[in-house]
Amino acid sequence: MSTAASQPAAITWRSRGQLDQPAIALDAGNKLNKSTLLRALSESFSFPDYFGGNWDAAYDLLLDEVDQLTAPALWRFSIDGAAEVNKADLADWIQLMTDLCAYADSREHGLRVEIYSDAQVE
Repeated sequence: MSTAASQPAAITWRSRGQLDQPAIALDAGNKLNKSTLLRALSESFSFPDYFGGNWDAAYDLLLDEVDQLTAPALWRFSIDGAAEVNKADLADWIQLMTDLCAYADSREHGLRVEIYSDAQVE
């Protein structure tokens, strides 16, 4: 599990055992990669059929989600401890979430992200 101090305050890593609310599973079939990450976002946030399946398109659609916030929000995600994690793809996803949190802060919406995992991602 990553607890690196380099993570922004808006993104928090927690042990999967602490998960007591529903969370969006980022892995599928014991794998976590760009495909599973984008599929999880697409399904959970009901992206339209024309979703391009790339980070830029996901960012644009998630900006719409942030713009619709009327109160501070907490997005919960989980990663199975047995998942084979593509670290570069996870880093891209973390950057996406970091950018969304910064955007939400600039709009005074307040978005936090919690990641529940016991997977080794460092």
